[in-house]
Amino acid sequence: MFTSTQRNWIRKSHKWLTLAISIQIMLWLISGLYMVLMEIDFIRGQHLVNSDKLELDISGDILSFAELSTTYPSANSITLYASAIEPRYKIKTDKQLQVISALTGKPVAKITKAEALSLAKLLYTGSTEQIEATLLMTSPPSEVSARALPLWQINLNDALDTRLYISATTGELMSKRHAYWRIFDFMWMLHIMDYDERENIHNPLLTAISIISLLSALSGIALLLVAFQKPASKT
Repeated sequence: MFTSTQRNWIRKSHKWLTLAISIQIMLWLISGLYMVLMEIDFIRGQHLVNSDKLELDISGDILSFAELSTTYPSANSITLYASAIEPRYKIKTDKQLQVISALTGKPVAKITKAEALSLAKLLYTGSTEQIEATLLMTSPPSEVSARALPLWQINLNDALDTRLYISATTGELMSKRHAYWRIFDFMWMLHIMDYDERENIHNPLLTAISIISLLSALSGIALLLVAFQKPASKT
């Protein structure tokens, strides 16, 4: 089935291909194991906040969607949501996002530090004795997207270095981050081999290593066939 030359070529190919991807294979196994062992709701920080405390109270006299559609005819979307202060509307147009009070119809200024802290204290399930707030206008940490700026970074200073990120525009809770999430994010980076944005699963490096891994597996199958090949009979 295979000649002596072919057998030698298969053995050498499998050896060098496997050597080339051995470290990444180990990283795939380690990162994959961590990601399947961790509960995704825990990683997302669902245990950190009690969203039921932020209920949308529409029992009062609030503006209707029909009224706002008339006032803002160019709006692409109008969304009613709950804030720590009052019910509010997000009005999106092609050019901007505007927030208005659902009670008065007046535009809402940027969320203040006091409002951000009030929302964090309302939602967070742990102790808020050491809570701190920092306004992020540029260069956010890698754990949040720059597209969400401006943000209030709420530091809870707990054992897991928990941080809540609240939009300084709308007052909504945008992200929840903690130590186990950061480990998960690091493992995800190793898994998809995107060491910059940690988002692109179609990056060239991952594609190249995947192809080499496939070739290594195929050469391993060929090597197995070589091992089971009957030796040529001697005459």
